[in-house]
Amino acid sequence: KAKEEEDPLVRRREELVVAAKEARSREDARAERVAKKELVTLCDDFEAKNEKLFRRLLPELWLKIVDENVQQNDLLALAMTCRFFREKQKDLGKKVETNLNY
Repeated sequence: KAKEEEDPLVRRREELVVAAKEARSREDARAERVAKKELVTLCDDFEAKNEKLFRRLLPELWLKIVDENVQQNDLLALAMTCRFFREKQKDLGKKVETNLNY
């Protein structure tokens, strides 16, 4: 079985998480801020990469995925996952509502 090639973004995220924890344990606020700032930038890179892949799916397929796998109560969680899912949810006409009558 061929070993899958590790994603450099995943590797860098792991390095930054460790760096932030080490900086916190050393009480080095500056180093911790730098690591956290780079993590935010890295998250944007992840989102851009994922969005490029997600856009390849046809709208009809997204509708089927959401209709068959996402319950009304889970729409908020889906929308909060990333910008792409929030936009896709709006495109599909799915409303994010809170029903307190349970």
